[in-house]
Amino acid sequence: MNESTVPGVPRALPAGPRSRGLLDAVRWLRAPLPMLDDLAARYGAVFSMQLPRLPGPAVFFAEPAAIRELWTGDPHALNAGEANVILRSVLGSNSLLVLDGERHLRERRLMLPPFHGERMRAYGTAMRDATLRELARWPIGRPFSILAAMQAITLDVIMRTIFGVSDAAQLAPLRDALVRWTTLGTSPFGTAMFLLTPPEHAERVQRLASHGLGRLLPWAKLMRAQDDTDRLVRELIAQRRCTGTAGREDVLSMLLEARDEHGQPMTDDELRDEMLTLLLAGHETTATTLAWTLHHLLSHPAWLARVRAEAAEVTDPERMVLVDAAIKETLRLTPIIPMVGRRIAQPTTLGGYELPVGAFAIACIYLVHRRPDLWPAPATFDPSRFIGKKIDPTHYFPFGGGARRCLGMAFASYEMKIVLSTILARLELAAAPGRRVRLVRRGITFAPSNGMPAVVVRRAP
Repeated sequence: MNESTVPGVPRALPAGPRSRGLLDAVRWLRAPLPMLDDLAARYGAVFSMQLPRLPGPAVFFAEPAAIRELWTGDPHALNAGEANVILRSVLGSNSLLVLDGERHLRERRLMLPPFHGERMRAYGTAMRDATLRELARWPIGRPFSILAAMQAITLDVIMRTIFGVSDAAQLAPLRDALVRWTTLGTSPFGTAMFLLTPPEHAERVQRLASHGLGRLLPWAKLMRAQDDTDRLVRELIAQRRCTGTAGREDVLSMLLEARDEHGQPMTDDELRDEMLTLLLAGHETTATTLAWTLHHLLSHPAWLARVRAEAAEVTDPERMVLVDAAIKETLRLTPIIPMVGRRIAQPTTLGGYELPVGAFAIACIYLVHRRPDLWPAPATFDPSRFIGKKIDPTHYFPFGGGARRCLGMAFASYEMKIVLSTILARLELAAAPGRRVRLVRRGITFAPSNGMPAVVVRRAP
């Protein structure tokens, strides 16, 4: 008997494609989810492959038992920050998403209070007002982009709650720079550059683009938009330091007042990176989830009628059972980010496989959410899966899991319920004529194609 088949003895890396060719990279860039389906069908719930930009092999787990080990494993051996190194050139080296160890714990403790339940619920008025302002601009009978509209709402919300600025004119320069940056960064060119440029070269590309001949390079506009956003965020931080935080409840003011266990405040660089993390992660993913939710509801009239009826009757987001279930089912069926990972810092056994230092353990959200043994008829939109049921966190984890579960999960969930219920209670929407929505990659997220066009049929009195 071979050692690799002896019960209880960890096996080497699981089977998977060994090619690192250009065609595999292009397929991963253009159609990663069908690629994951094919690999799972061929190799099973655990397989390994080499991903572009990652220096070590990636081991994909779609097995709940292995994912439980990943969520509860030694954080010193399983580094989530190092697995997110691809984000460092965008968010900075102080972002909570790219930190590990004591630095991560310090930043998470400092960042937690603004997202506590009561504090988060205080932002509900800003969420509803931002939605109403955007609804007033929607045309009747003419197709428009639901995704763009959701991005406008969530960006308005996140900027006002983070910076506490109610003057639209004051926020306009930052909003414009951020929209330019995200539009260029999630374009096919920006996505390819982001996913294929090795992490050690990404910062060098940024520096080159900011001066001299670099301004003539294809990515110069993207880098300038990023630089403009960075400058404006730093200006807002400096202004708040000057004007003070007394009586303010926005996130920036709370972070300026926060102190770690040694009495030390956050530096300007740390604040800048965390502000950008909240701005980018806090509006793009939420907007995309809302667009997908409306797509699924418009495609299922019976569920749309039920959810709309609840939205018209229930005003407390905590009591919106059907609205909440529709959002959760959307995140199961069309997760915005299809995987989360950890870089192996110490030899580790997961799912019966011995993972070497430098490998990446990937919890595959997309594949687990599509397992027919966990989710009967997994391709069917059925929010009843989430009504009156407690879901195993290894079966459903659109916000990640363990100690690294998304800090903004409660904020995003609360916001989505308010935005979705406000829309459905005040408008009757229909799919745009001839609409054919498919899934497209936007950076590391997956959105509906063509902005998910829809039509306002009528407004409620």
